[in-house]
Amino acid sequence: MKRPSALVMVGVCGYLLVSSTVSFAQNVPGPARPGLRAVTVDASSNLGEFKSLRGLNSGPLPWTDKLGVDRPGGEVEVSDRTGFRSLGADASEGYRSANVDLVRIHDNYGPGDIYANFKGKHEMADGTILPDALRNPLTMFPDLRADPAKPTSYNFGPTDRFIKAIFDVGAQPLFRLGASAGESSGVPDSFTSDADYDHYAEISRHVVMHYNDGWNNGFRYGIKYWEVLNEPDGRFAPTKYYELYGKIARAVKAADANALIGGPALMFTYQGPTYREDFLEYLRKNNLPLDYWSFHDYSVDSADPYCFVRIAGDMRKLLDSYGFNKTQLILDEWNVLGIDPELLTMAGRAAFTASAIIYMQDSPIDAQMFYMGPNLFGQDGKTPNKIGQALIALGRMKSTPVRLAAKGADTQGLAVQAGRSNDGNQINVLISNYEVPASLRGARKGGDKVAGFLNLLPRRELKYEQNGGFDLKVTNLQPDQLYRIERYQIDDVWDYRLLNTVTLRGSEIAIKGALPAPGIELVVVKAFDK
Repeated sequence: MKRPSALVMVGVCGYLLVSSTVSFAQNVPGPARPGLRAVTVDASSNLGEFKSLRGLNSGPLPWTDKLGVDRPGGEVEVSDRTGFRSLGADASEGYRSANVDLVRIHDNYGPGDIYANFKGKHEMADGTILPDALRNPLTMFPDLRADPAKPTSYNFGPTDRFIKAIFDVGAQPLFRLGASAGESSGVPDSFTSDADYDHYAEISRHVVMHYNDGWNNGFRYGIKYWEVLNEPDGRFAPTKYYELYGKIARAVKAADANALIGGPALMFTYQGPTYREDFLEYLRKNNLPLDYWSFHDYSVDSADPYCFVRIAGDMRKLLDSYGFNKTQLILDEWNVLGIDPELLTMAGRAAFTASAIIYMQDSPIDAQMFYMGPNLFGQDGKTPNKIGQALIALGRMKSTPVRLAAKGADTQGLAVQAGRSNDGNQINVLISNYEVPASLRGARKGGDKVAGFLNLLPRRELKYEQNGGFDLKVTNLQPDQLYRIERYQIDDVWDYRLLNTVTLRGSEIAIKGALPAPGIELVVVKAFDK
């Protein structure tokens, strides 16, 4: 389906140009038209560099790639009948297009896991039924009873390939020292003595040594971030997690003094003191490192992209109150869940994602990893869905890392960011327009405790005005410079594509465009010579 548009012919400086709603600023006097949001970007400003915020969960390879047996010399014997390609093909091209630079190693179901005890069955695309237990041998330490000091206790091959794929796309890993969701090994709930904790910490130490110190035919990657398990507040006895965290933290630092250790990868951010205040007090009392605090949220029952900023503010206050002022804040698993597709289309989810990431620039969040990655780029790894397209548009901000002052955004869903290249020859302006579904605005009738146990962030009262599009002005450009303006858009009709190109000269340009929610537009302003 093609989107209709009204095209006008514009003559500028001897050129015949095709443009939709593009004009010189001086020809558009007065305020913005009703329904359009006035947005102004100062091309001469400099607010410092953007936080990259280009992270994903799970590497570019399929969930388990193909089950294989490592052979001497690095060969892999592959059986097509015993392989999982649950999330399609290698998504490396998509990761590169989005300029992903931080990947959380989680939920790859074998590779990246220290241990696993998967049960149940898995249906392949061709109808083949395979037991999930076939994933267990893909872990790094298949037998938790084995000796951590012996190289033969480890099966690094699948994870080695997984880590290499992350570095190959130009990203760094955040290495979760645990297992993917759905396994049942009982770590650490099954631990009954200090020897159990020491044993697991030794495994973790050797994993760090393999990837950062060359142990066991390993590497010297210098992997920076190491995380202790995943969402313990949803599974484990708190005191057992506290003790295991302490053991692993010391083991990781012993293997690499430059490594950063963190957790607790909270599933629930407002569930009381057990994994918050009590855990922080334990760390403080035992003088344990907490280089970063990780937490998760899925904007359940609110679909509000600004909720992550609000939660991060609360987390920052909590950490500071316990003296962890230098601890980084990492949102390393998030999305929007529990919302009917009729309320939130794929374009709506894309705009939610883009607005949320833009808002994170002005939050205490130091890094984010969206959940998840390879499923965003299609069964061939090269045809992104609308969320993947939004991440590609955001990834283009890497080429304009100098943040510019931009006015006109709000915190209700219409988010704007603008950047300039280091050489000053390009400006990118990204506008994401999103509306929280009407049924999810305002206070919950039954209060903020859902399902009888889950404490959620209170919803906001929201009212949308003048967000049918934008009236963008980019000011303080070079007056005699020629600029080519490219416009890209994503919405319920358009996939991410170039809408039009126009060439203008002047110190100020104005661009008007319809962009009803949900919609994303990237405006690229490039200086060029005739």
